[in-house]
Formats: sequence, C-alpha cells, structure tokens
Amino acid sequence: MEFPRCSILVVNYNGKRHLDRCLSSFERLDYPSDRVEILLIDNGSEDDSENAARAGHPRVKLIRNPVNGYAAALNLGIARSEGDYVAFANNDVFADPAWLSVLVRSLETDPRAGCAGGKILFENGRINSAGHRALPDYYWEDEGYDQEDRGQYDSPREVEGLCWAAVLFRRKCLEDIGPLDEDYVFYCEDVDTSLRCRKRGWKILYAPDAVARHVFHGSGNGAPLAEHFCDRGRLIYVAKYHPGDLATVLQTSRFLQRGEPEALYETLPAVIKKLAENHSQDTVEKALARISEVLVRIYGTLGLDNLLARMQVILGHRRMSVGLYDQALHVIGGGQKYGCTIASVLQDHFDVTLVSNKPVDIESLEKWYRLPLSKCRLEVIPLPFFDQYGAWIDSNVVNENTPNPFDAVSLRSLGFDVFINVNMLAMVRPLSPFSIFICHFPDTPRRCYFSAHEYSHMIANSRYTAYWTKVLWDLDPDRILYPPVQMESPGRRRKENIILSAARFEPGGSKKQAELIEAFEALCSAGKDLFRDWRLVLAGGSLPRNPYLESIEKMAQKCPFRVEVRTNIPFTELQDLYAGAKIFWHACGLGEKEPRLVEHFGMTTVEAMQNGCVPVVIDGGGQREIVEHGQCGYRFNNLDDLIGFTLKLVESPGLMERMGAAARQKGRYFSRDHFEKSLREYFQQLRKEYGALPVPDPRAIMEKRFPAGRFHSPAARAARSRPSIKQGNG
Repeated sequence: MEFPRCSILVVNYNGKRHLDRCLSSFERLDYPSDRVEILLIDNGSEDDSENAARAGHPRVKLIRNPVNGYAAALNLGIARSEGDYVAFANNDVFADPAWLSVLVRSLETDPRAGCAGGKILFENGRINSAGHRALPDYYWEDEGYDQEDRGQYDSPREVEGLCWAAVLFRRKCLEDIGPLDEDYVFYCEDVDTSLRCRKRGWKILYAPDAVARHVFHGSGNGAPLAEHFCDRGRLIYVAKYHPGDLATVLQTSRFLQRGEPEALYETLPAVIKKLAENHSQDTVEKALARISEVLVRIYGTLGLDNLLARMQVILGHRRMSVGLYDQALHVIGGGQKYGCTIASVLQDHFDVTLVSNKPVDIESLEKWYRLPLSKCRLEVIPLPFFDQYGAWIDSNVVNENTPNPFDAVSLRSLGFDVFINVNMLAMVRPLSPFSIFICHFPDTPRRCYFSAHEYSHMIANSRYTAYWTKVLWDLDPDRILYPPVQMESPGRRRKENIILSAARFEPGGSKKQAELIEAFEALCSAGKDLFRDWRLVLAGGSLPRNPYLESIEKMAQKCPFRVEVRTNIPFTELQDLYAGAKIFWHACGLGEKEPRLVEHFGMTTVEAMQNGCVPVVIDGGGQREIVEHGQCGYRFNNLDDLIGFTLKLVESPGLMERMGAAARQKGRYFSRDHFEKSLREYFQQLRKEYGALPVPDPRAIMEKRFPAGRFHSPAARAARSRPSIKQGNG
C-alpha cells in the first residue's frame, strides 16, 4: 500500500506547557514517519516555545507567523506544506497513534470527501466534540459536548462541520475552496470553511475511531478569548452569508448580553466590510438601513455617524479627512503658525480643511508663514454672537445663560474623520470619530460648555503647558509636541547693534512691550557711550484699531533713544531683523502671578536663537525649556536683571559671540524638520489604524482588556447619557 504524504500543522501561541506532549503524540503515530511532516506555526509566543520545540523535536519544522491569527497561521502553513493531506491541530491536542491512519482511510474511500475528523475527548474521557451542529440564530455547538462517552457517537457519518482542534483536509479541497477567511482571526473560521466545502460539493466526514484528546481552552487561555472571538465571528459569518438577518442577530449579540457595547462597536467595521464585499449594492443598502435602526438605539446617531464615516475610508471610498479649527486664524501668531504647519505637512496624504470664524485666505496664510498650503481648503464659519465684540473671538464673554455659540463649529467637526482644535478653545465639543485638542495653555477655567476632556487625544506645546493642564484641568496631555520653528536665515549677514523683540501687540499688553521700552531707556541712560548707536525694534502682528499698539507707538516717539515699532511686517523683513539683531528680549510673564499670563513656550525666542541672537528672556513658562541660563542666553526675573544681563553682553563681545553660537545650535533642536518628522509618524500610524479593520489583540482579550473604541468619539459615548447637539446622519 502506498501511503499518501501528510502534513500536520500545529498552531502555537505560548503553548510550551502542552507542546512537548502534543508534538510527541504526532511523532508516535502508526503512520510511516517518512510520509509525515510536522510544522509548528508560531504566532509570536513569548514563553520560549520555539526553543523548547527545537531542542526536543528536531523533526519539527518551525514557521513564524508575523500576525497573531489562527486562520492566518493555517494559511501560512498550508502554503509551506507539501502533503496530499493537511491536518490542523491545536497545540493542546494529543492524538492516539491510529488517529491519522483512520482519517486518511476515511478520505481515501470517497474522492468527494474533503475533510474528516474523529472523536475528540477531554482529558477526563468526556466528549469534547463529535462534529459541529448548527443551532437557531446562527450559533453552533459541538455534538456530544461534555457527555460521558458511552458509544453513542461511534458510528461514522457525514456531518455539518468539525471541530478543528484536530482535523484532516484533502489538499485538493483546500485548493478548491481557497484560503481560509482571516477576518475571523480566531474561531468561526471552521464554520465558514465547512459551509464553503459543502457549497462546493465536498463531504465532511466523522470517523469515531480517530481519537484525540484536548485540554479545554488550553490553547485559548480561557473563556474570555473564546467568548469574544466566537461572538465576533458569528456576526461576520451572518454578514457574509445571511445579510437579511444581520439586524436581528446584532440585537441578540452576546456582547450586549455581557454589557460590552464597546467590544461590539469595534467589531462592526469587520462586519460591515464583510457585508459590502460579498453582496450587491442593493442588498448592502437594505441591510445597512435595517442595522442602522438597531445601532442608533445602542450608540445614538453620533455613534453611527462615526462608524459610517470610518467605513468609507476602510472601504476605500475616499481619503481620510482632517479639519483644523482656529478661531484666531485671521491674525498672525505663533499658535496659528503651529496649526498651519500641521496642515502643510498633512495636505499630501489627507483631505485638509482649515476652519476659521473670520475671513482669511490661503494666499495670506502662505505669505505670513512661508508654508505651502495650496492643497488645503479654507472654510469660514461665521459666529454672529461675537460681532458685537469686534474682531476677536473671545470665549470669555460666553456664559451659561447664552446658547453655546461654538455649536456651529462642533456640528462642522462631524464632517471630518479627524478634528483638530488648534488653539485650545475648550468650548468646542468634537463630534468626529477622532479628535485632537492642541493646548498652548489652559488659560480659561473649567466653566460652562467645557469640552476639552471629550477629545480623543491632547497635545501640549511644552512641558510647562502639560504641567498646568494637569493642575488646572486635571487632564494629562498624551504627548508634547514643541512648536515648529524654521527661521534661520540662509545667509549670515553682518550683525548690527539691535535689540529685537518679536511678539503680537495684544490689546491687554501681555507681551510687555511697554516695559521693554522703559528698560531700554534705563539701559541707554546707564551706559550712554556703549549704547549710543543701539536701537530697540518691537515687531509684531496686530488687528486694526488697537489702543495698546497706539500707546506703544506714542511711547516710542517720546523715548529719547531709538525705538522702532514694526507692525504686521512680511516674513522676509522679520527674518532680516532676526539675522541682523544681536540680542533678543522677551518679557511675557513679567510681574504676573497667573501662570496663563507667562509665555507658554516662546516660538519667537527660538526664531531669534536660530539666527544667533542671544536671548535675554523671562525666567518662567516655556522659556526655561528653551534657554539654558548662562550657556546660550540669560533668564531674568525683573527689569533690573534684564538690564544687567544685557549690559554684560554688550560689554563682552566675545561672550556675546560664544553665546550667539550656542543659541544657534540649541535653536535647531526646535526646528520644523523635527516637528514634521514627529507629526508624520503620529499621523501615519493614525491613518494606518483608522483605515484598517480593527483586530482585537488576543493578549488583551485574555487579560480582559477589551477594546476601548479608539475611533468612537468620547462625545458620541457621552451623548448616550446626556442631551447633545442635534446631529444629522453624516
């Protein structure tokens, strides 16, 4: 008799405690050993399984599966195996010596027999499985499960399906039906394959004399894993083969019975994708309409909107969209540059929209920040509530007695896959599947309409900001992303006797330009000979009709020494000032006790340092993260110190030159290149996760760490328990 060649595929994950007994049982089969190959496909074990198998079983071929998925491991093993028959076995199964011989004989008797399985017993002798049987509502069970083996299943027969703890397939059958469906990951791929076999005319045989013994959940590490993936697989199966029943089946999901709605939510993309891939557009639309009614009752309209938006990206219907909102986008500023740089970096790979409340155009933004933004769209959402307050959108004028004027922005956020609140306006509630709150400082208290905690992620611009976000808002930023600074002049021009300050002329005077004029006058008066040809240049952006700016201009005119005020100057002029100035002053936070009034980072300080200006800046806020005192500049606490440190630099040209070089080097640490690299890595990972099917990590499930709904917005979850903004259906 010629024995057909057989391959036995043992799938393993952390099964070292069972593996020796399992592999030994297959090595002791009564089938000729030269006609059997044993392949161990490892799913990333961390218990030294591979080394143990290699040491104790040199006959076994080891294959590493890069994905921790049972179906994927089997597909890999099938492709690498050589047998005419291919067996699947769990790592916690121990076969009787005759197991393979009996199954091969069963399949050899009928050329249309596609697979065969035997009687699987628990270690205590009770029955684990004598074949699979369908139950109502698309559940399945092992025939004979936990029954005493009294011979009631000792007759060979054709069955609906088989338990894959130990089963043998004809290779021609596997080639005919195609690869196992890896979307199941674990469990239910056997039910799916059995149906495909029957549809193609292959018989499934039960051969009771082929006995194997199985450790209950020995390979699955307990009930949570089996429960989760069985429930998940059931829904995928129904979507694939019975779309008309999907809405009903969702309602009886054991995810819901166990109180795990987020686990179900994470399963739905795989379910909907399976539905879309296997049926006509008409069938899909009818099924979606019915399941949408069910999902709205469970997750609310917003939860459904989030899910369907993501599905459009997963199915490849469109690119991922990003909306960046800044209520002060129409005004030149560091925070605005931060947001526009993000837009510039993302525009090649995402559909990017800049959202403002006041008129502004892409051309102006490109000119102000020297950034390419031509692939971005710009959208203005007027907020009539603020018309009475002038050009600023100031959230401080909103109170609990007025409707939230930012609801219009919140509603628009629903149209994006990712909504980025660029300028920390905490009253904007995000409705997108994923949202990012960029905090330059938590400068308003938790008050009416506070929503910063409802964002998926929070990014802080400095450690200083991160610290105060925890103190004032009890929120921990997820990461720190220093602002992008790229101001280094391409050529080295001759330095002049210029002290430069670059800061916005804010109406409240928080940047302290008035105090700097006073300090300059005192400095020049104290060292007249040294400062005869020095000048103070105050450069910054301003809105029209700014009383504070007018007062600064008057002070400059009255000062007996040379003070220049440059307002809303073009980029090239500002860059030229940085390149020519020797010293940089920044005093935001001087004399302030409130942390929100201290410079939160200090982009202009970095810009100056990149051009070799020696910074003399306030000893507070983010400046401490930028300027190393006495190494690349000085930090002061009062105007006397500011004057003293500046005098020391002017009196020591060599010191100024050394510190200028050190400042230039330190400034490069905060370059735009560094910012863009970090941002690209962050969004590449985000796009990869958002645009792919969420596959639960088996390790997390085993540890009962169930999926948390990364792309199910916190606002959507909150909407289930409180009144929300009126929403549409996306």
